[in-house]
Amino acid sequence: MSEEIKNVITTEQVIKNFKNPDLFIGDEYKAKEYKNLHNLSVLTPVQEDRKKKIIDEMSILYGLENGIWAANIGREKYYSGLAMIRANIVKDFGCKTSLELMLADRIVAHYWRAMRNDSVINMLTEEKDGGYSFNQQKINILKELHRGVELADRQLNTDIILLKELKQPQFNINVNTKNAFISQNQQINVDNKTNEAK
Repeated sequence: MSEEIKNVITTEQVIKNFKNPDLFIGDEYKAKEYKNLHNLSVLTPVQEDRKKKIIDEMSILYGLENGIWAANIGREKYYSGLAMIRANIVKDFGCKTSLELMLADRIVAHYWRAMRNDSVINMLTEEKDGGYSFNQQKINILKELHRGVELADRQLNTDIILLKELKQPQFNINVNTKNAFISQNQQINVDNKTNEAK
């Protein structure tokens, strides 16, 4: 008895299907499954566990939009504060596109890293009684923490500048001239020698 072949698929089609970014999202299926579970009046323990799992999966899936990734960079006790910082950045800059939301997340992450490192630096520098004590190990740790703060500050400033530039309205200029120098964030050195009379 021979096996019946139902679908023939080429290697190229398989590769094409796996390159499709929508393959792994599955949000519509999960949303329908959640809706069906939510609409049931009584859930079995298995259904209750599945509903919780879908909530977790959908929260992570839409983490860029809802800010869960930025809020989860710290311990649970900081979750609300980080979520509020991120929400304020999104509101202040009117972030809507995925790139703007990514930058908002990165701004929160860099800010948080700098503040946490500063906090540890302050705790290591000053003792509880107000005195100071240093040894080579503490000095080495402080050096590394200072490097971390400097790096986080540079990254924070870069991301803030990039977000501001993304949010600046674009404008068009028409210039009718034989000689014009137009630039943004660049230095132009022009030699203004006057033409000598011939």
